Amino acid sequence: MKRGKIVGLMAGASLLCQTLSAQQEIQNSFYMFNGSVLNPAYAGSRDALSAVVDYRNQWSGFKGAPVTTALTLHTPLVNESIGVGINAVSDKIGPTNKTALFADFAYRIKLNKNNDRLCFGVRAGADLIRNNLAGLAVNDAADPLVLNNTNFNTNSPNFGAGVYYYGKRHFIGITAPKILANELSKDPTFSNSKQVLHYYLIAGYVFKLNSLWDFKPGAAIKYTANAPLSIDGNASFLFNNLIWFGVIYRHNAAIGANVVYNITPQLRIGYAYDYATTSLGKYNPGSHEVMLGFDFLRKNKALKSPRYF
Repeated sequence: MKRGKIVGLMAGASLLCQTLSAQQEIQNSFYMFNGSVLNPAYAGSRDALSAVVDYRNQWSGFKGAPVTTALTLHTPLVNESIGVGINAVSDKIGPTNKTALFADFAYRIKLNKNNDRLCFGVRAGADLIRNNLAGLAVNDAADPLVLNNTNFNTNSPNFGAGVYYYGKRHFIGITAPKILANELSKDPTFSNSKQVLHYYLIAGYVFKLNSLWDFKPGAAIKYTANAPLSIDGNASFLFNNLIWFGVIYRHNAAIGANVVYNITPQLRIGYAYDYATTSLGKYNPGSHEVMLGFDFLRKNKALKSPRYF
């Protein structure tokens, strides 16, 4: 009963509050291994046609809790100064289904003989938002939303931008994946229900400890107006260029761990688990995320190994 009440309150708040400002983008624990999910400037940076599938079951055990599936594809073009990509994300929470379809474009500048690059990226696409309100249990049949059959379905074109600087062992990126403050409902009663601009600063560095071990600390800072500043920390160790072991700390939100195994230089698989440190942790066993990535090489081109991000 408590779980149902909590999910109902969360879904109701996200749909009905007229002046609510909240973090609306998907949660992801593998941003250190799949920068394309947030930053369009990352497109082409793996020097291959790179495909990643990511599945996240957040707050498992809650009926109607967020379930997210993401597919990212990106590649450099022939002259490697241009990168292009596609992002497709399906995000379901309660009665709401959001499908995001975006195309990325990056211009990549080679800075020195070490192949450090400064990249500028843009993305364009749309969010397709559908709400199955008929599936909700209603206690008050006289509620105006029920009587008027209020429509919360909408298609919202948008665009984003980012900057990404990286070398063999370091990276830093700044991005705003969606810039326009689109209305989330066509009903004039909810004209203040809008998408909110999110800014991300993500950085990491890889230290060579010895012949077998590398250490990669990283952090992500997310800023959204009228919402608490979100700070993520990630510390990962790479053993023998084969397997990553990492821990995750999300300030005032969650703790967790992840592992990524490089099955081959081209194929990798990862699993992440995080546990809510807020009161939500009392009602669910945690969140699970699985990632599968593969790099398709052009003929006669070797993959740079190891790839740290």
